[in-house]
Amino acid sequence: MRRRTPVQMGLNIASMIDVVFLLLIYFMVATDFSPAEETFRMDLPDRRIGSEAFSLKDTPLRVEVLAPGSRAKPLYNIPGYGVPTGSVVSLQQQLANLRGEGGAAKFTPDHPVEILVSPSAGWAGAVEAFNAAITAGYSNVRIDERGGS
Repeated sequence: MRRRTPVQMGLNIASMIDVVFLLLIYFMVATDFSPAEETFRMDLPDRRIGSEAFSLKDTPLRVEVLAPGSRAKPLYNIPGYGVPTGSVVSLQQQLANLRGEGGAAKFTPDHPVEILVSPSAGWAGAVEAFNAAITAGYSNVRIDERGGS
């Protein structure tokens, strides 16, 4: 009886490499890279010291969001206008009273409002103050982190 020699199984990798290189060449030739290489023009004002382009016309109405001690609820304060409060509804009422109507208005709806957040206060309080200012009728509101305390 004759012994059979085992048949060696293998893959012809040379033809696979040829196919991969042909696909690579096809995609390199068929791809258009130019739309991603656009240049966008930005007309920004000069940023020199004392430049009027970056300064505000009006001094913004400041709303402070403070976290006194270990209190979980933030404290809202409008320096020079009203008393500090822990209620968002009360803050909204104070802001609405400052905006007022007609001759009683101290601030216009487009007057800048700056919400200064204490680093120890949570951002949830800042968002609540932002929403209170928008609900009170102000349209130019920004949030900023307050240095110090």
